Amino acid sequence: MPTIAGENSSTLVATSEPTGFASEVAPVMMNNCATCHNPGGPGSLKWNLSQARDVSESAEFIRDALVSGYMPPWPASSLGVAYKNSLSLSDVELDAIIRWIDDGAALDVDDQTSMIGSETAGLDEVDLVIPPAEPYDNESGRFDDYRCLLYQPGIETTSWLRGLRFVPEQTEVVHHAIGYIVPASQAEAAAARDAADPGSGWECFGGTGLGEDTFLLGWAPGQFPIEYPEGTGLAIEPGDFFVIQVHYHYEIEVGPDASWLEIDLEPQAAELEPITINRFLTPAEIPCGPGESGPLCDREVAAEAARAEYGFLPADFINRSCGVTPADFAMMTDGVAWSSCDKVIQGPSEIISVLGHMHDLGAQYRMTLNPDTDREVILLDIPDWDYDWQYSYRLSEPIELHTGDVIRLECTWERARRDPDLEPAYVFWSFGSDDEMCFSTVTTRPLS
Repeated sequence: MPTIAGENSSTLVATSEPTGFASEVAPVMMNNCATCHNPGGPGSLKWNLSQARDVSESAEFIRDALVSGYMPPWPASSLGVAYKNSLSLSDVELDAIIRWIDDGAALDVDDQTSMIGSETAGLDEVDLVIPPAEPYDNESGRFDDYRCLLYQPGIETTSWLRGLRFVPEQTEVVHHAIGYIVPASQAEAAAARDAADPGSGWECFGGTGLGEDTFLLGWAPGQFPIEYPEGTGLAIEPGDFFVIQVHYHYEIEVGPDASWLEIDLEPQAAELEPITINRFLTPAEIPCGPGESGPLCDREVAAEAARAEYGFLPADFINRSCGVTPADFAMMTDGVAWSSCDKVIQGPSEIISVLGHMHDLGAQYRMTLNPDTDREVILLDIPDWDYDWQYSYRLSEPIELHTGDVIRLECTWERARRDPDLEPAYVFWSFGSDDEMCFSTVTTRPLS
């Protein structure tokens, strides 16, 4: 843990006068920061904020992280609707912490006062605990390791998935995770990928690499489990399985990781309303930028390579579905590219949660209901995309969708975010780790 020497060290003695720490700072630290920065959490190696003295000693580092927006990790801006379990700080909370730090970060409690927060809330009911097919032991040897792990629930009859929670085992190295539900038709392909890559699962970046999957969850420290509203559920069929893409960040040496899933199930006979995960695909076409050249900067050359790798190029279909062609993006050669697509709602429902997904070149994301009308609602706005922090944003209050409503999806990419060691290449919507996506889900329930 970084320690600030000098004047902040002298503030560790509790004062007789209130400084705002106990009343304003400590509650925020315990509610918004503890899950990650308490002992065993993935952020504890950077800042171990388990006692009041730790917060005071790290005050200037905390200030920098808050002012820059780096922490707490909540990418959605205030332009969007209100969400449940938000980790973001209100202006009042932020101002109180900054004021306390600027006033000297003095404590008005004993310096060993515990800052241990409550654990991330679990599911109300857990019917099944699912381990990975086998633990993963960093067989790739990578420092930053992205691994798709198989989780087989062994469902024998059609059931309702009511809730899902990812639980990291080796919390010091499990940085974040992205989860998919995959139909039984992909079991053979998943087994082949698993067998072809040493160790549990297979290396993956932009997605599972399977022909069909549904983006289900994004987990990061502090994230609450998926729980569908009372009386609803997601149908899961026999043979369906989960693939969890885990980002391991090996700052220290740990044993094999067997992070597990907890799920809440109801039998098929239960009279539940079906949850629907609506997937919306938006074009991604990103020409080479200034100073970039090479054979793969030719879209057709890059496209043929992608077709040879995956059998088809999703970008072609997605472009057609949104009424655009690669020519519409040909002039975007200054290092920034963007796209949008309007999706017309075919039937009434209620929005429960929303999610946006891009890869490393992603810069901005926005989802808007009924844009450019007097009924416009921004459902999700992420002004500075970060692949490491992808959440399923659960709305505080459901929003009704009606037939004919429009949802606009918008994505922006920056070539400067691309790994400079990669060969210059035209980037489009595809499955590879160095390809891109503009992928959205809107989870709905029937309109009451």
